[in-house]
Amino acid sequence: MQKKWLLPLMFLITVPAALADVMGTLKDVWEGIISVGSLSVLGLSDGSVVLGLTRLLIWILMFAVFFAVMTGIKTPPFKFLSRGQAGVVAAVLATISAIFLPDAVLGATGVGWATAIALVLIGGPIIGLAYLLMKFPGKDNETKWTVFIKIIICLLLFWILSAMKVHITGLGI
Repeated sequence: MQKKWLLPLMFLITVPAALADVMGTLKDVWEGIISVGSLSVLGLSDGSVVLGLTRLLIWILMFAVFFAVMTGIKTPPFKFLSRGQAGVVAAVLATISAIFLPDAVLGATGVGWATAIALVLIGGPIIGLAYLLMKFPGKDNETKWTVFIKIIICLLLFWILSAMKVHITGLGI
């Protein structure tokens, strides 16, 4: 008696189970990557994680600036330092700067830079579209199509600004 159907049936039964196991493993890996990216793997509160990351970034910035100044300037105050000594001094100064910088200053710095970047990212397209609306294509070359494009630009500007109003109202500002 031939049982040709037995092998394909066994294959069809095991494939969904294997796929479920693989998909579960991929989901676990993805959640691990996300937890590392969001820094929740450290088990700290969001505020302390952000301040810690900001301290690390400030340390890297300070080290780079101090090291560049000490190795790039060959005038008498820094002339006697070798490259290794300049690295050690820059690391010490950067560590002192990062450790003793108050949390309020770090938060205020972050808020200031976030505001500046948000202004550029949100205000830039609005100003660009408004400029395009005023200058495109010129007063002498106005056609039905350019009027249509200007209406589309006006609608886009209206949509951006109304979306911002809804977002800012939701923040309570």
